[in-house]
Amino acid sequence: MDLLLEQKNLQSVTVQAICDRANISRSTFYLHFENKDEVLSSYLLQMIGRVHDALRAWTGSDDTRWTVYFAHIAHIAPILGSLSPDGGPHAILSRYERQFAVIMQDLVMPGRVPTNDTAVGYAAHYLSGGLLALTWWWVEEDRCATPAQEMSRRYHALCSGQLCP
Repeated sequence: MDLLLEQKNLQSVTVQAICDRANISRSTFYLHFENKDEVLSSYLLQMIGRVHDALRAWTGSDDTRWTVYFAHIAHIAPILGSLSPDGGPHAILSRYERQFAVIMQDLVMPGRVPTNDTAVGYAAHYLSGGLLALTWWWVEEDRCATPAQEMSRRYHALCSGQLCP
């Protein structure tokens, strides 16, 4: 999917092009997916899972932990830009805000409190919202010009209450 999106925007990618790239028939495609948006959703959820695994495995300092996230976003920024002409990366990433909140809860507060604790859910959504807002700015306004490690430091500063990095 990513190779197709690097060459075209989502609207111009056809089910047949996806089938050709995957070397499958259209009937096989429709056995697994209803439409190309489901393929995109599956692709993005897999990407979120890979980033989550990499963040959990991080052994460096806290202020550079998110470097892996921003490096991955920089890699897929052209793809994010091609997905939605109406809302750009903001519209796409906001569809997955709940998954980011779950990841945030796991990373920031792993096993410390019950998952049904309202304060934990609130904090996780707050932190994931900040991450997504910073990501939108970075992709849309900065065009990923700031290095991923610096973006990680900026996000850490935001989370730790140091609003001016």
